Amino acid sequence: MSLAKFTARSLLSTIFITGGLGEFKKADQLSGAVDGLLAKLPESARSKIPDVDPALLVKVNGASMLTGGSLLALGIKPRLAAAVLAAQLIPVTVAGHAFWDKEGAERQSDKIQVYKNLSLIGGLLAVALDGAK
Repeated sequence: MSLAKFTARSLLSTIFITGGLGEFKKADQLSGAVDGLLAKLPESARSKIPDVDPALLVKVNGASMLTGGSLLALGIKPRLAAAVLAAQLIPVTVAGHAFWDKEGAERQSDKIQVYKNLSLIGGLLAVALDGAK
């Protein structure tokens, strides 16, 4: 493993490691985003989703971000870790940064977060598709 690739993967993983820890610690505060996302689903889809505590879903998401980020940084199955993190960012982005439902400064802030997450997805896909070993 080259020092450059290790450094690149480590830098990319920091947002997932710190974000995962944050989600795990503040799951109760963040569970409203899960409720909001579920409320927007059609009833036919919602009825097929098991009734699970939204705070638990936030904790599972945080734990998987922390795990995926750590694996990515350490170079343990980096392609798989990057692919899982990229897929995970999609519902997180939709649930947490729905700028289309907001106005003013809040809308602009969420748009920036969406663009950041799209950039992260691009970097993760580069690792997942290239191997970055």
